[in-house]
Amino acid sequence: MADQLGWYPPGQVCYPPELPPSFKNIHDLKPIVGVPSDNEVIAIHTVVHAANRVSGVPGMHDPKFFTQLTDHLFNVQMARYRSKYSLITFPSDATYIPSGLPVHIPVKLEPVSGTPSDDEITKVHEAIQTYQELRRIPSLFDARINMELSQHLFDIQMARHMRTAGESQPRPVIQETQRLINLAQAAELSQDLSERSIATNNAGTGANAIDVQSAAGLDVLELMERSDQLAERFNQLLEGLSQLTEHKPPAPQALDERLDQPTKHSDPFSERFNQLFERFNRLVEQSSQPAHKSNELAERSNELAEKANQLMERLGRSSEYSNQLSEQTKSSWNRIGDVLNNLNRVLVGVQHAIVRNHKGNTISAIDALVNEKGQTPVEMPNYSRSTFKHISEYHSDEPDSRVQVLIDGTSRICYIPDSWSGDFLQFYDISEGICDPGTNVVIDGKESEARIKLRDYFSSRLG
Repeated sequence: MADQLGWYPPGQVCYPPELPPSFKNIHDLKPIVGVPSDNEVIAIHTVVHAANRVSGVPGMHDPKFFTQLTDHLFNVQMARYRSKYSLITFPSDATYIPSGLPVHIPVKLEPVSGTPSDDEITKVHEAIQTYQELRRIPSLFDARINMELSQHLFDIQMARHMRTAGESQPRPVIQETQRLINLAQAAELSQDLSERSIATNNAGTGANAIDVQSAAGLDVLELMERSDQLAERFNQLLEGLSQLTEHKPPAPQALDERLDQPTKHSDPFSERFNQLFERFNRLVEQSSQPAHKSNELAERSNELAEKANQLMERLGRSSEYSNQLSEQTKSSWNRIGDVLNNLNRVLVGVQHAIVRNHKGNTISAIDALVNEKGQTPVEMPNYSRSTFKHISEYHSDEPDSRVQVLIDGTSRICYIPDSWSGDFLQFYDISEGICDPGTNVVIDGKESEARIKLRDYFSSRLG
């Protein structure tokens, strides 16, 4: 996910296995405290890759070390997963965003929301396999992207695992009925065993347990069989009674005896069945107690979740307040910057006034005018640094460069060639609209305008 929705103990430590001397030269893995950083995970991937490379060399492969190393990588990736997604209430709310792949990787990965499908996991496998082929071309392989792809695969596999572990298979009715019967038998067996143990004063307990278990199983099976026989005989009796009714009415005494016979036989079975049913009810009542405790735990879990949500809301408000303070601080710094810029311009104006008040100024006075950085023209970042006076005298044979500057109330003639006008405009930060933005190159056709701009600027400072 883009946001951090998890938490990981800051003092949790992931210990790496003891590295052989040859692997320490690659990366000497250290214990990782708290959430592992990108560089720490990249180092583990590098050592795992090296262990894979030497696994085919006779005498170099150590299965135990390789297993410990992959376990360490699993623990580190699990730590990063927990730091991102452990506080998500519903796994379906999570969105797993893959790392960006270079343009030369044909596989295109999309964000995965909730439980990933088989196709989404397959695409990540293909992307990892394709990208790891680039190890042979070091200029195209980025260990960080490889680490992020591996972590993305781990995250979506954990999402699949969490969904699968949370699902429960429905239990068939027959199995549930058999389970209840077994529970009733177990309750009966436990009670009979306790009675016999007390009667024998703890003597021969093992043998008695075997006898009672056999007897309990026999009672239930015998009850079922005899109940079926009773139902069958009762059906036969009803059928015979119907036939007798059609032909002639039977003698009242004989009919009563035949009706009383199955009733007498059924009384012991009914009593036995009632006993089993009562014990079963007691067992159900006992089993409802863990369910009640489970409900209490669920209520406490909901309370904790509600408190966690309240803490998250408070954290959100604190974050919003922090952002407001940050904006206010930024605004204050902007105002301070404006004040400093104004102060700097005032100081530059003071320096120019001091130069202007000097008696007997000539063209050389221009070389004393500083810009807003406190630099004089001789400090211009040009390929050939020089003074304004020297440039003017050097180009005095160019009539097109001639400019009259008012200095100390007197018009002075100087020469500003096209090759230097852009430098002076940018140096004194007056090039807007005359030079290309961010450069000292005068726009074609504005050479004369550039000289006029410089003439007016120098005259306003020294006139």
